[in-house]
Amino acid sequence: MRTVGLLNAFFAVMGTYWLSRIVHWALVQLPPDPDTPYFRTAFAVMTAINLTLIALFSFAAVQLFRLRRSGVFIHALTSAALVTYSVLNGLLWRLGHGIGISIGAATGVGNMGISLFEFGFFVPYLYPIVSSSCLMLAGWKMAAPEKLDEVQS
Repeated sequence: MRTVGLLNAFFAVMGTYWLSRIVHWALVQLPPDPDTPYFRTAFAVMTAINLTLIALFSFAAVQLFRLRRSGVFIHALTSAALVTYSVLNGLLWRLGHGIGISIGAATGVGNMGISLFEFGFFVPYLYPIVSSSCLMLAGWKMAAPEKLDEVQS
């Protein structure tokens, strides 16, 4: 559990650093492009979502360091939200009127905060799926002795 907590903390720190480096560039220095009229809006929304996911993974990390089962639940729920967000983000690229292309353009830089969670081990979604599965198994094994004690009482 603490290993996943450590990885969550590391990925969160690096993601926050990368996101902070790119925000100023994307919102201030990048010149407007008529082909992507909603780039800044899409980028701002993605940044907010990234910060929310990073905060949740960070909270899960603290709970996992403390060996609390709530960390398992928070991590698994946040992992599911991450995968869902990524799939929906890809589907939104199909929107017309400059919206889809703006979302697509913002995705490359707008998701820097969660990139390690998504591709930390070079296989898409390997970390959230495997870590959540391992934590669920560990949480189940932690709960088993408690239930055994209840039965014996």
